[in-house]
Amino acid sequence: MNDGKVRWGILGCGAIATSAVAPAMRWSRGGELRAVGSRTQERAEARARAVEAPVAYGSYEALLADPEIDAIYIGVPNGEHARWARAAAEAGKHVLCEKSLTFSPDEAQELRTLFAARGLRLVEAFMVRHHPQWARLRALLPEIGAVDHVRAVLRARNGVATDHRWSPTLGGGALFDVTCYPVNFARFVYGAEPTRVRATARWKAPGVDASTDALLEFSDGRVASVHGSLDGAAEEGAVVSGAKGRMTIARPFVPGWAPTEIVVETEAGTSVHAVAGANHYLHMIEHAEALVRDPKLALAPAEDGVDNVAVLAAMSMSARTGGSIAIR
Repeated sequence: MNDGKVRWGILGCGAIATSAVAPAMRWSRGGELRAVGSRTQERAEARARAVEAPVAYGSYEALLADPEIDAIYIGVPNGEHARWARAAAEAGKHVLCEKSLTFSPDEAQELRTLFAARGLRLVEAFMVRHHPQWARLRALLPEIGAVDHVRAVLRARNGVATDHRWSPTLGGGALFDVTCYPVNFARFVYGAEPTRVRATARWKAPGVDASTDALLEFSDGRVASVHGSLDGAAEEGAVVSGAKGRMTIARPFVPGWAPTEIVVETEAGTSVHAVAGANHYLHMIEHAEALVRDPKLALAPAEDGVDNVAVLAAMSMSARTGGSIAIR
């Protein structure tokens, strides 16, 4: 690290990396953007100019070999996450990896073990966990009593047939791209892991779901209903129900920078809790930098993604087989 600052490299500088992650690295107090790696030198140089990175590498391997880089943001398609996270660990780099970390619980656990053995941080890039409305929601939970039901949805329309999100070889489909957000939300609210799932999917192509629905069962009869789609009108929202009332969050997953609010309804009446606008990408980057600097700092509110992968993999199996799947 240079003067205590975490030096970042971006592996796969796509739209989100260019528009949100790279600016957050430049604005962060604890880090700096050093380099971009892409498949060709021409593309790397163009991306480096766009995000104001001083160094451009025409291969991912060259980026990982740079001794001046401390941490790597992995922004390649889902199907390539595990490969490059493993390569980054072997190169001695900390990793902030876009969701979903992997498709397999065994592979995710293997990465967790590898990073821990090398004293490196592995962080899954669920930026929404760093938005202040999620912390505010958790603080408000006592007002609605013991939570027993969560409903969450995230829908978008991707009409580009050649987009990697529709590619079976690159891990396309709604489950690992958008349905993962409602799943993550349910786990966050309950502060626990589901024990069983039953899922169904509408298939775009063999192995590629256009939408996914699932019922997640938690202990003591608590449940969560989650839905995600890449082939529907844009929609998002979440409702958390408890013994004494419920709370509604209109923009839990794509809050933008504008103020948000949480509506709490109980027998005593309705209250609206305003949450100031925030750059949750910046909060995520600065939290990741703090984790790199302090090996004893707790990972939360971030995760390494392993537990979320376990739920998603069970959902995938349930949707394919039509059965109810226990989560190990």
